[in-house]
Amino acid sequence: MKKIFVLGLVVLFGLLMWQCSTDKNPLPSTAHPEGWNTADANNFHGAKVLEVGYTSCKACHGAELDGGKTGVSCFQCHQTYPHPPSWVLVDNNDNHAAYIANNSDAISFCQGCHGSDLTGGKSGVSCFECHEAGSVPF
Repeated sequence: MKKIFVLGLVVLFGLLMWQCSTDKNPLPSTAHPEGWNTADANNFHGAKVLEVGYTSCKACHGAELDGGKTGVSCFQCHQTYPHPPSWVLVDNNDNHAAYIANNSDAISFCQGCHGSDLTGGKSGVSCFECHEAGSVPF
């Protein structure tokens, strides 16, 4: 009887170990699904952020999205997005006009989201909602 009990424990232990080792789809991160950094994937973070905003990102990536507890800042890949609240103001030195004036390749970064003609692109926000046609230097 004792041998059967020990054999049963060994078999049970073996089954438990086999089950743990056959996980074929471990997530690369506890927070993000597969495809999070792949532009053409269904779960691409850019599309999700445009859809729902980036408020939930702040819990891990910090209130200013500069890394937080993850140490991964949005600004490692995105120079100026997400834009700070002061981005659209006229009377400060860190607005979008100052950025464009101080960076020769700035318009190309703008075009990445706002479209080659700056009429909205994938961001859906046209520069001409505020600026007159012909007033944007591109």
